[in-house]
Amino acid sequence: MTTTEPRPAATQKRYRTLAVVKQEAITRVERQLEDSVFVWPHLLVREFMAALLMTVVLTILSIVINAPLRDHANPNLTPNPAKAPWYFLGLQEELHYFPPTVAGVLIPGFVLVGLALLPYVDRNPSRAFEDRKLSITFFTICALFFAVTVLIGSFFRGSGWQWIWPWQGLFFDL
Repeated sequence: MTTTEPRPAATQKRYRTLAVVKQEAITRVERQLEDSVFVWPHLLVREFMAALLMTVVLTILSIVINAPLRDHANPNLTPNPAKAPWYFLGLQEELHYFPPTVAGVLIPGFVLVGLALLPYVDRNPSRAFEDRKLSITFFTICALFFAVTVLIGSFFRGSGWQWIWPWQGLFFDL
């Protein structure tokens, strides 16, 4: 055998980055072709079709359902109750119980800081509830608190911001 001829594959030396490893010690895992799906065209065609279907459904709903605009705002006639948009009704409900500094600054600020600190407090990488009880419980309590305050402000507040049961009169207005 001359030096110009390559050695057979079994006798070739292969060098790895961290150490010299014999070829027999390396286990190769070959993925089957049917286990993978290509992004183009399969995934992009599905996403395009989903977006197209959603656009058609929203267009049909917007044609069928009448959503009239209101009259121009009259500064001499304030509606009773004067409610904020639904996404601020939780804050408006909190302002009913707490002073503005507490309801508008401290509560949302503590919640945001607490949610920002959760990854540093609970460092478990698992997503299972059994392993992440602190994080999931804290987030659920915060989300439920704000959801309940929005629902109370939407459906349970009547004229003069008084407590009204929904069957006594509905003051919900989008």
